[in-house]
Amino acid sequence: MLVEITAVIRRDKVAPTMRALDNLGLGSMTIATVSGRGRQGGNIMTDIDREVPAEYESVSKITKHLTPASFALSHSLTRPVFWVPKRMLTIVVPSPMKDDVVDLIVSTNKTGWMGDGKIFVSPIEESLRIRTGERGTSSI
Repeated sequence: MLVEITAVIRRDKVAPTMRALDNLGLGSMTIATVSGRGRQGGNIMTDIDREVPAEYESVSKITKHLTPASFALSHSLTRPVFWVPKRMLTIVVPSPMKDDVVDLIVSTNKTGWMGDGKIFVSPIEESLRIRTGERGTSSI
């Protein structure tokens, strides 16, 4: 059985996380640039999301592009919504490795500050390598 582990992490934690996973023998992963908001409501402040500079380009984006934030400013919403830049790491591992990988991601990314991220674990029904036709754990 395989599991997919998806972690949304701070941008400055990608390299340490990749090194830690490499040291565990897991070099295959997918990383995507994502934006979102959590409990902090998308507020970008140095004490919430430390790797985002205080002079983040939110103000220029509001005036140049139609975004949820610019919509909020021109309408009667209470405050603009800012999307916080993050990285989404996806890795598929055999289910016996799940706890080790999750623990490793948590220990590498935990700062104790809001915005440390989120991890999702999902079962994978099947895995297939397109080039060779391999299936199951040999295809990851």
